[in-house]
Amino acid sequence: MKERLLQRYFRLLWYFAKKYLKKHKPYIIWINGSVGKTSCRMIVYQTLQQFLPNQKTYSSPKNFNGELWLSLSIFQVEERNPTIFCFIQTFLKLLSKTVFWRKSYDILVLEYGIDHPGEMDFLLQIAKPDMWIFTAIDAVHSEQFGNPDNIAKDEMKMVKNTKEIAFLNIDDVYSVSLIPQIKIDYFTYQTLWIDSKADITFWDEYFKKWEWKNVVEVDFDLHIKKQKYEISTNIFGKPHYWYIWVALTIADILNYKFGNTKSSIISSSSLAISYQLQPWRFSIFHWKQDSILVDSTYNSSPKSVRSIIDTVFHLRKNLFPKRKVRLVLGDMRELWDLTEREHRILAGYVSQMADKLFLVGKSMIEYLSDELNKFWYDKTKVYEFTSSTKAGQEILSQLKSEKEEIILIFKWSQNTIFLEETVKLLLSNHSDQKYLTRQSDRRLAKKKSMLND
Repeated sequence: MKERLLQRYFRLLWYFAKKYLKKHKPYIIWINGSVGKTSCRMIVYQTLQQFLPNQKTYSSPKNFNGELWLSLSIFQVEERNPTIFCFIQTFLKLLSKTVFWRKSYDILVLEYGIDHPGEMDFLLQIAKPDMWIFTAIDAVHSEQFGNPDNIAKDEMKMVKNTKEIAFLNIDDVYSVSLIPQIKIDYFTYQTLWIDSKADITFWDEYFKKWEWKNVVEVDFDLHIKKQKYEISTNIFGKPHYWYIWVALTIADILNYKFGNTKSSIISSSSLAISYQLQPWRFSIFHWKQDSILVDSTYNSSPKSVRSIIDTVFHLRKNLFPKRKVRLVLGDMRELWDLTEREHRILAGYVSQMADKLFLVGKSMIEYLSDELNKFWYDKTKVYEFTSSTKAGQEILSQLKSEKEEIILIFKWSQNTIFLEETVKLLLSNHSDQKYLTRQSDRRLAKKKSMLND
């Protein structure tokens, strides 16, 4: 009964959102895939804000996607609590905006997320994109879909529903398989450090340190076709570089589309761009015992774990070659039938990367830790926990006693483990707690109850 009522509620919001878009006709940019959607969306959004100041661009600051959240994003609703009062209030607000509101944005950047078969069809009924960016497919949400191939089939319905231009990751096998089916214009982009045949590539990454506790700047070269550009930015990580260039390409296309035919926004061969991403996606905090804390505790999947480890090791190579790297990993969730396999596969990767491993959660302990025995990894350097707070206490104790300069990487999936509470114990500045994920009063109360059980 409850599920039926929710579906009817979703349908009502879907109806309002569809009417609103039909009335105002914004230009829609749509990002989907199972890795990197939110970071890509925020980079595209902030790039358009910076380079197209005469156009109103909107994207939700929250991770609003899926059947309910997509409609809320369209209406710029940014807060919601799971209460009856909030449901009614949201319904009335959306009804009012549908009837009375004027156009509030020219460009809408949306993130489409699916976790069960058929959800993409529902989302496509709300809005079909003018531009589409496809990131990559990873082994997530596999209980409902069965395997990543089935996830890809649903995600790839986008190719038949995009009106103008697609951006495809040439390093993702599912993305490449779409190329023969595409009937619209498209660009391919690179995400790995390889000699790539993509339209959009990057090279020659160079880190510059300015008072490390506050600022890191990275320079790199970007290429579109045969044209070279030098980019300086405050964010780093291989995926972010192509997000930036895809965003700049989109901004240039829209610059012409909205009537500015006299100049290109990327006419200069040198560009400096700053971004503010969600803090828990790849945050670097002041540390205790002179350690560097890299916080990526919002969520986790096999590809995202490898990506953040690669990024930190590249950072270490350039700026801190003498620092040891320690991984603090919690269970990767939403893998379902692939849970054991993916945790065991990851063991071979992390065994080559970490001076010490701090593992939190059942899957990390039963599968990844067990698999390390096959790689002759020194098990005295593996610490296992069922509690995030106990993990934090042990890490802090070791940092105090060893007095070494360490880089700590935190990565996990949400629910029950709460690895952000480990990060909280290690922060040098108490005020930085507000930048951690899931710190609302409601979330903290729930975590307190669960951690005390």
